[in-house]
Amino acid sequence: MKSEKNYSLNWQHILVGLLVLLSIVFVVILFLPQAKAETLWNKFTGSKFYILQYLGIGMGGILVALQALASHRRAVAMEETANAQAKANENVEKGQRQERLKSAIEHLGHISSSVRLGGAYELFHLASDQLKSDNNNLCQTILNILCAHIRQITSKDEYRKIHGSKPSEEIQSLLTLLFVEKHEIFKELRANLQGSYLIRANLQEARLENAYLEGALLQQANLHQAKLQGSVLMNTNLRGAVIARADLSGALIINSNLQQTTLFNSVLRGTTIIGAKMQLADLSGVQFQGALIEDAQMQSTQLTGAQLQGIKPKGIQGEFEGSISTKFADVIKASIGKESDLSAVIFQGGFSKNDLDALITGLSEEDAAIIRNKLVPHINKPKSQNLPVNSGAVTGSYSKEEAEEWIAEYPLVEK
Repeated sequence: MKSEKNYSLNWQHILVGLLVLLSIVFVVILFLPQAKAETLWNKFTGSKFYILQYLGIGMGGILVALQALASHRRAVAMEETANAQAKANENVEKGQRQERLKSAIEHLGHISSSVRLGGAYELFHLASDQLKSDNNNLCQTILNILCAHIRQITSKDEYRKIHGSKPSEEIQSLLTLLFVEKHEIFKELRANLQGSYLIRANLQEARLENAYLEGALLQQANLHQAKLQGSVLMNTNLRGAVIARADLSGALIINSNLQQTTLFNSVLRGTTIIGAKMQLADLSGVQFQGALIEDAQMQSTQLTGAQLQGIKPKGIQGEFEGSISTKFADVIKASIGKESDLSAVIFQGGFSKNDLDALITGLSEEDAAIIRNKLVPHINKPKSQNLPVNSGAVTGSYSKEEAEEWIAEYPLVEK
């Protein structure tokens, strides 16, 4: 900007000099006798009038150029003023954000749960303000802070002792605010709830796409119609949870407990399932097309209407690297036209008395009796990868057109 200003000033000096020079010539010619003027300008004009006319045109052009330069300088000055004001406003806003952020974080550390919740709402509104200015970095930072708060509070032994049957009002309010309420503040951002104690949490219709849920305790949680595409469920306890009509496309379910889980009509297309315990789960109508399954236990599961087309053992390296969305497309395409391979799924047998005892620990006598009656036939019996007779599940393959439709439906969220 400075060099541009100097350039403008240089041209202004040159033009002013020319204007002064032409003005002097104009005056001299004006007072010259007609005969002398014609002698001076004889080759180009024929009279003193034409000489003065050309000089006037030249001076007029210079005046126009000077006016244009002046307008340019005013525009540059106005732009500099506007930029300076914008920078000043930005600095003020930045300072205000920092103060608000500092105040909210201090409230999060308060001994009172109501004050902590107030601090959480302060952060939420700060993120809402930043969404309007497209400051996604700060929104992700705020989401990270609030998720860390949930992890920290629920990790305490005292909390787990008092709230063993359902989340505290503070934690449930936070879960609702961040993941259940209909807003765009944290859209396409990744939540980290690793190890959180969320037994019987209400996460109905929660937006948890690409969320980290490793080690989370979600027994009997309500995840009905939740959006869990691309989520990481490693060593996650979902025993007895309701995940009906949910979307887990492209998710990673590794060594997790889904015993007695209701997955009725959920979508698990292209999902990687390794070492999952799914005994007594309701998998009726679940869309498993193209899933990668390794060592999954499905003894006494409900499979009526389950879509098992194109299922195959994992067999693909690097599921934990790169974009989940890209992996989803790759996995789905890899199984086009291929028959179901259920050799890595245990449907019958392969269950011990210790497994049964662990499964019914902490249950009422009535519930324990129901589970025992269903699983006793599997105890100490050879493993079988064959679908039970009359299971109602659908096997076979799917077409390229179907695969393209599923990929188009999948939210391609790059992280």
